[in-house]
Amino acid sequence: MAKYDQQWYRDFYGRYLTSFVMIIFLLLNVLFFVSQMILGNRLTDSGALITDNVYYGGQLYRLITATFLHADISHIVSNMIGLFFIGGLIEISVGHIGFALIYLMSGIGGNLVSVYYENFKHIERYSIGASGGVFGLVGALLILTAYERIRSAREGKPAGSLLYRGLFVVVFMVASGFTEGGVNNTAHIGGLIMGMIVCTALVLIRGSKIKPMQL
Repeated sequence: MAKYDQQWYRDFYGRYLTSFVMIIFLLLNVLFFVSQMILGNRLTDSGALITDNVYYGGQLYRLITATFLHADISHIVSNMIGLFFIGGLIEISVGHIGFALIYLMSGIGGNLVSVYYENFKHIERYSIGASGGVFGLVGALLILTAYERIRSAREGKPAGSLLYRGLFVVVFMVASGFTEGGVNNTAHIGGLIMGMIVCTALVLIRGSKIKPMQL
């Protein structure tokens, strides 16, 4: 491997190691999954998002516990890949607290939208997974890349194509959810929108303190 390639990898992954909140969330998801394997359905049933239990039973804790539970190994691996690669970028850009707010509020907000929609449609759903939070990170990525384009235009710098690639990823992820069975698309879309809202608020509040996206 060429010397400059080695330096690029050290810089790239070194930045990710500073995203310790993302790493904490990733480890929590893995810990919960291992606990599910040990305890079986007891943990899953007690923490899953169940519409009637939340809406009529007042079990609001399920809005967050469901985001740390997963159905199988492929489910958690796919979500953790998204959390690691997208979450690392977001945390570097908006900071540790900003990242935590985006991720948690997207997961909770997506589940809340799901509960209200399913109650309105008289659908009884049992769902788990961190994908609402991951979709929120994708939404935040769109906002940050759009903000970076605006900032680059003001400074007379050329704009990259990351925004268009991000839009493609969003369309692909949402479309994939509709073609696969057993996917809570309402929570995904709700998480996406919540992530965009929270990130927009952070950009408006912090302004120039938002760091440029580093790829």
